[in-house]
Amino acid sequence: MSIGLLTLLGVFLGLLLAGLPIAWAMIAGVLSWMAITGNWAFLPIVPERLYQGMDSFVLMAVPLFILAGELVNAGRITDRLIAFANAWFGAMRGGLAQVNIGASILFAGITGVALGDIAALGRVFIPAMVKQGYTSAYAAAVTASSSIIGPMLPPSLTAVIYGSITDISIGALMAATIFPGLLIGLAQMILVAIQARIHNFPSVQADRSPKALAKVSGAALVPLMIPVIILAGILGGIMTPTEAGGIACVYALVVALFFYRSVDARSLAAVFSRSALFSGQLLIIVGCGAAFSWAMGMENVPRLLSGAIEGWDMSPLAIMLVFNAALLVLGMFIDPTAVIILFGPILAHAAQAAGIDPLHFGVVAILNLNIGLLTPPLGVCLFAAERMAGCGLGALLRATAPFLAVNLIALAIVSAVPGLSLWLPRLLGF
Repeated sequence: MSIGLLTLLGVFLGLLLAGLPIAWAMIAGVLSWMAITGNWAFLPIVPERLYQGMDSFVLMAVPLFILAGELVNAGRITDRLIAFANAWFGAMRGGLAQVNIGASILFAGITGVALGDIAALGRVFIPAMVKQGYTSAYAAAVTASSSIIGPMLPPSLTAVIYGSITDISIGALMAATIFPGLLIGLAQMILVAIQARIHNFPSVQADRSPKALAKVSGAALVPLMIPVIILAGILGGIMTPTEAGGIACVYALVVALFFYRSVDARSLAAVFSRSALFSGQLLIIVGCGAAFSWAMGMENVPRLLSGAIEGWDMSPLAIMLVFNAALLVLGMFIDPTAVIILFGPILAHAAQAAGIDPLHFGVVAILNLNIGLLTPPLGVCLFAAERMAGCGLGALLRATAPFLAVNLIALAIVSAVPGLSLWLPRLLGF
């Protein structure tokens, strides 16, 4: 490893661990690399690369999906999704925990952001589960663990960013993540069912007559049309992800403003402000990451990694295991968006050189990084749930451990069975 590459990575990781925002740590790493290598002639290229990293029609989908999610939250559409999940999942033992997971699956189809899931559902489910006799740590564990389903199911912001960075069809990637995402939800529901038998968790009492089921299903139909619009538009080739995001925003605005009348014109300023702030935070990371990836390309990191993998003489499955381990470790320390921007193109190129399907690898990478949201020291979903529950990090880690285990089992299945990810994109002609 050259002194330039050591400086680039060392300064970035050092400043990141010191608490500097990740975007500025990346730019500092690039400038330090220029200083140590004497490549100051490349200085004008840095702002150009930063701008080009953000100047993408596909990436316009990111603020649009964020805005759609904010409109859904502000419009209290969540209540209807929870009632729908309660009607269909609540009758099982451990019903409220099952409803929590089921609501996350439904909510994922609207926001595609893990923290959005916790913000919207955690405030409802954590107090409700505690009131019904669950420990606050267990309630927080279910909420945090089910939140990682969101970034797996369309409209996944992680998938949009990964596809734009690695030049993989976002429609194909969204189709490929559907069944692995549902597998995570199913695995967590099975775990809750087992725990419910052991600990005698209660079911949720509610009217589940055909008339009642039809009523809550009808009430949930309007918000559930948001993921239908997005999926049908993108997978059907009718709309690009950016156009689908725009249509979803208009639909969510009309539903919240006129249909349910749960948002007034005065509150929209706060909604747009939060969306703009979150979008800006993501996109500046994307831009700085593009400059950082360019510097790594100047150090021939993709070629070095591909050459190292060729020298391992390992099967694609064994190499996939190595990539899984690397991505899990990276996800423990670095935000998923930053990992994708920094290492996505390099790892995707190396995986393709090793005989791994790029689409399959993309699904595995996204799932790995989502699991990292539950693991310290980063663990943003873990800490967000702990703040809501006030249960203490130690108790939450113990309660989360079984969910982390079933998530890793699901990851192993997705990694070992490429067809689970690839059959739907192939069926749709991607």
